[in-house]
Amino acid sequence: MKVLLYVGLFFLLISCGETVTKKEYQSPDKKWGELFLEVQKQRIFNEPKVFADAIPKFKADSILVSFEKAKSVKGFDLKRFINENFHLPNYAVSKEKSSLAFEKYIETTLLALKREPKDDGGSLIPTRKSYFAGGGKFEELNYFRSYFTLLALQTLKLDTLALNQAINSAQFIQDFGHVPAGNRTYYMSRSNPPVFALMINKLAEKDPKQLEIFGTQLVREYQYWMSSESKEEVLKQKETQERGEIAYQKVVFLPNNNLMNRYLDNENASMVEKPFTVKSTKDFYKNLRASNESEWIEGKRWSSDSNVDRATDILPVDLNALLYFMEVTLSEVYKAKGKEDYSKSFAKLAQKRKAIFNQYFWNDKQGFYYDFDFVNKKQREMSTLGAVFPLLVGLADQKQADRVAEKLEKEFLKNGGLLNELNGSGIGTAEFQFFAIESLQKNEKLDLAKKIKERWLKTNLEYFAKFGKIEESYNVAQPLILQKNSHQNRIEGSLSVLLVLLKK
Repeated sequence: MKVLLYVGLFFLLISCGETVTKKEYQSPDKKWGELFLEVQKQRIFNEPKVFADAIPKFKADSILVSFEKAKSVKGFDLKRFINENFHLPNYAVSKEKSSLAFEKYIETTLLALKREPKDDGGSLIPTRKSYFAGGGKFEELNYFRSYFTLLALQTLKLDTLALNQAINSAQFIQDFGHVPAGNRTYYMSRSNPPVFALMINKLAEKDPKQLEIFGTQLVREYQYWMSSESKEEVLKQKETQERGEIAYQKVVFLPNNNLMNRYLDNENASMVEKPFTVKSTKDFYKNLRASNESEWIEGKRWSSDSNVDRATDILPVDLNALLYFMEVTLSEVYKAKGKEDYSKSFAKLAQKRKAIFNQYFWNDKQGFYYDFDFVNKKQREMSTLGAVFPLLVGLADQKQADRVAEKLEKEFLKNGGLLNELNGSGIGTAEFQFFAIESLQKNEKLDLAKKIKERWLKTNLEYFAKFGKIEESYNVAQPLILQKNSHQNRIEGSLSVLLVLLKK
């Protein structure tokens, strides 16, 4: 079995070649060193993204030399120095209430977020095609939400713009071996829930050749998640397992030479786009970054009994469901290319994951899917909407789908929509509402899917009527109170979800 495992990893390499990186990008903390650290420590800006996204007026070496000379001069004003040497973005929050009709507002606001590729000399990484920003302080794209944008653009019959979103993801994979969480240098060390396979499958509904066109990039993304991007990495993974360790990068070793996956950022330091935090535990930053990779940031999904995040110790049910879907899609890609051996190899990988999926994630007593703590070797107790992903990708049988739907209706569904998690933050988020609706529809739970859709649309419509805007997430038990920290959230995903639900 062990031989088969590493033959399989080597197969991935020869099927698409090793990763080739084109241009080196440095995140602001590495590029500016002590200067960046001082800006963080002194909290020069209330919003950390201001300096993270700042555009230098002069060459970096010149600015750093000037800083080295000026910092020891009596009366040195760091904020003044920054203003003299950088163009700073304006991330002030608009409080203006829109006067547009609801549906017009959704469409107009989304299309207004379209951005053209550019290299601004700061942290922004140029894309191949136009992309959609998140609004407010988020002038960059987000990988996870780009899938929903693609769906919305297809709904508007803007097929070229929809295709562009997949092309951008493919180009990142081609250049860097993975799709970063966003096109900023400080997102390069992590990805997002891998939705590229969902994107190209959606494109293939109209044009089946899209599976073949993007197949090579999909294999490379799979290599990234399986930590097998080079022969050296495959060897390191093998050596790590033979030493008896339980994980190597994003791959977790399970009994009988089985593999599952976790979220993991390549860095283990404070996040430049977040407020500076003094770490409270050894792996504080590692777990913080992993939870951000998951896009499940609010709530208690990753928390331990002491409320310390342990995201890197957990096999997420949704991530592993998406990787199963990626394996199934790759089997179809190679079948379409006439490469039956490769197709069968990926089909076997999918079957292998499916064969052990219930063992780790399904709880028959609860009738629900749960994340798995591979360090303590037990299922987590937190019920989350991650449980809908096995229904989405075809891992659940009818009995399991029935029981998941029953729990969603009885325990998750509130006046404003579905809770992301039980006994957590009380928050419901647009993207996970959508995945729940899609999953239920695929499993013939049409009445419940309709009920969730109607409640989510009603929440947004009434909130818009009251406040003149929409949010990415709401307290679904009390959706018509002004949501906390709404200016901190991206909205392109929420706009996209609403547009699809309104027009579908």
